Amino acid sequence: MKVKFLVSLLLVSICIFAQEENALQKKQQLETAIQKAQGAKRLKLLDSLATYIYYDTNLECDSILRTTIKYAIKLDSVNVATRQASNLIDYIAHSSGKFDEGKQIIATMKPLLAKVSSPKILDNYYTNVANMYYYAGDFEASIKAYDKAYFYATQYNATTIGLIAFRKGVVYVDNGEFGKASLSLADAISYFQKVKDTLKWIDAKGSVSILYSKSGFYKESKKEREEQIELAKRFKPYTNIGVIYFNMAADNNKAGFQEERIANLKLALKNNETSQHQTFFDPIFTSALAVAYAENDSIALAEKIVKKLEANPEKYTTNYNEASYLEAKKSLLFAKKEYEQALTYGETYLKLKQKGKQFEEIQLAEKFLFDVYEQIGDKEKALYHFKNYTHIKDSIGNIQKTRVLAYYQTLYETEKRDLTIENQEANIALLDSKNKIKNQWMFFGGSGLLVLFGFVTVIRSRNFAKKKQKIQEKFTQDIINAQEEERTRVALELHDSVGQQLMLITRKSKNSNDASMEALAKDTLQNVRTISQGLHPVVLERLGFTAGINDLITTIDTNTELFFTTEIENVDAYLDNKEALHLYRIQQEILNNIVKHAEATAVSIDIRKGKSTIEIIVEDNGKGFDYEKQMQFSKSLGMKSLLERSKILKANLTINSILKKGTIMQVTFPI
Repeated sequence: MKVKFLVSLLLVSICIFAQEENALQKKQQLETAIQKAQGAKRLKLLDSLATYIYYDTNLECDSILRTTIKYAIKLDSVNVATRQASNLIDYIAHSSGKFDEGKQIIATMKPLLAKVSSPKILDNYYTNVANMYYYAGDFEASIKAYDKAYFYATQYNATTIGLIAFRKGVVYVDNGEFGKASLSLADAISYFQKVKDTLKWIDAKGSVSILYSKSGFYKESKKEREEQIELAKRFKPYTNIGVIYFNMAADNNKAGFQEERIANLKLALKNNETSQHQTFFDPIFTSALAVAYAENDSIALAEKIVKKLEANPEKYTTNYNEASYLEAKKSLLFAKKEYEQALTYGETYLKLKQKGKQFEEIQLAEKFLFDVYEQIGDKEKALYHFKNYTHIKDSIGNIQKTRVLAYYQTLYETEKRDLTIENQEANIALLDSKNKIKNQWMFFGGSGLLVLFGFVTVIRSRNFAKKKQKIQEKFTQDIINAQEEERTRVALELHDSVGQQLMLITRKSKNSNDASMEALAKDTLQNVRTISQGLHPVVLERLGFTAGINDLITTIDTNTELFFTTEIENVDAYLDNKEALHLYRIQQEILNNIVKHAEATAVSIDIRKGKSTIEIIVEDNGKGFDYEKQMQFSKSLGMKSLLERSKILKANLTINSILKKGTIMQVTFPI
């Protein structure tokens, strides 16, 4: 068994090392290419490198993100700049913690955001901005940013709608706005239930339990958390049950149930072993258990844990984990009656907490210093900290009462509003029913006959319309299929006959030493080949859909000033020849429209496979258009062919265009 374990460990180490080596090699290759490139091509490579390092590696990404943003702004590519600024803000929020730098980036991006053409990019940007403000303790700015994220998310019916409501509810809880928090969390839970997102539903219930706890409703909080744990156990992918037990332990401590507190902290650590966030929560849970042991006369157990923390300072005692360690250390020293040392750690802990707005923790820190000075015999300083403690305690008590009143008032107003609406609807329904009873007998006979006649007429009309529509669709589809056959025939004729003859003319003109004739012959041959390729793409037939699309993009990229950003998965295995051809033509038509009409400078193409679909998303930053007006008055066959080809594939075509901001076209093809 030991040998097998060592072999497995060795294989894992080799795999990790190989992945790191591959990441460094790819990074170096892209950096070399970037040094040689300029303009749009350089930006494209920078964007690819920044995205790769940020999402797919553990390498340092700060400098490459900043470089990409700066260069994108220089080229006025606001979509790329905003997307990478969003990534950098997220990195600052979760890794570096340099919030002032994050605010500078937000200030830089502010005048550029009006030019961003994609609601999805803006939704993601404002969500990360809101997250950063939350971690920085600026709750009002966080809520404003979440409101903007919600606005853009609703523009494309994003799956982030519920998540934004949930996160806003969390901010309201921490900001003490319990009434608004309860309504926001209720909206989030309703949304998560609707879309059957059990994972987010569990997290939202956790925030509701914290709301109850902060209001002093420990019984309700416990019930909510027990339901949360039951849900989490049934939902096996959920790995953060440890956080639920940790919060239960905090409530146990407030209520004075110390045995339950220690038991729940042990459960928190045990369940955290399988959590995807195990590294983040382990120092917090471990330190909390040491505090619980120290405060309950289990000094030996507390000391053992503190030694473990100090043996690995990088993991347990610095940065985000410094406060947790200081709390454990001061509690242990106090329990051991080493008051002078406990005082040093206690004062450091208080200064750290005073930098934030965690008043409950500041209150407990003041109480600790009061206890220490009292044991030392320094009555003056003990009294000073006791006054601070009681002042904060009274303030928190008053705030809590206000919060509870606000919470109940909000619930009361909501219920009163709903009840009023229900009563009004009931009264209206009652009056309607009385009037209907009076009139029913008068018109029953005649209206019955009319309804029967109308019903038969409507059914016949609908059947006729359906048949007519099917015939029309079949006719249109037959035209498209015949058009493809004719294109193939003409392409072969051009290649086999005209192409061969032009090759002979080219050779003869070369032998005649007539330079102008030779150039004309070469240009004509090239034009014929281009026309032939457009009529029937050989790359598509020989190498498949993915290669065909890449070739199409390369051709347009070479012959236009457009800047392309692509993320294309290989989906050839899921398409037959006809499906591949129709999807290729749809993509070709979309890109032709962008080149001819959009006046765009940048295009983003995303082709990916979902669970049961293939999705093609094309975004441009052009002038946009009025889709309804275009379909009503335009005589162009291009848009109509897009719709007809989508019908042939039974695919869903969505077009979202905003004037002066650009267009997003999405094709969802069922596999």
